[in-house]
Amino acid sequence: MLRATAFALTMLGVFSVPAHAANLKANQIVELANVELAADGTESITYSPATDVEPGEQIRYSLVYANQGADAAENVSLVMPVPSEVTYVEASADGASSNVFFSADEGQTFAPRDEVTIDDGLNVRLATSAEITHIKWDFAEPIAPAATGAVRYNAVLN
Repeated sequence: MLRATAFALTMLGVFSVPAHAANLKANQIVELANVELAADGTESITYSPATDVEPGEQIRYSLVYANQGADAAENVSLVMPVPSEVTYVEASADGASSNVFFSADEGQTFAPRDEVTIDDGLNVRLATSAEITHIKWDFAEPIAPAATGAVRYNAVLN
């Protein structure tokens, strides 16, 4: 069991909140995906705290936010790194009322997933899931006072 790894993943998942949204508070949650197969063959996924994670298991990183201020938080972008110990699961990033962008250069630049490229000196190619280093959610609308929500993505422990 990789109890220490799960703890390290929790600590590495640092996120950023813009200074102009000072009353926007966020907490990161790291959960283990538990896949259950019903008798009829359908799959259901539940999540539990990621205390023991084995290589190959899926983890969900969530950033749960709340606007604790009296004014709307405008022009909000939330960024979460993808720790090097995991591989991003394609098409798993979500968050209400936001546009999702990805980085393969440690958060220096962001683009839609199908435009994130790697230049290896000879060729420019689409970045693989394993090369995604950061995910950013740009909110299309202000976050109203007392509003709450979450952005999240899934990854697999290497």
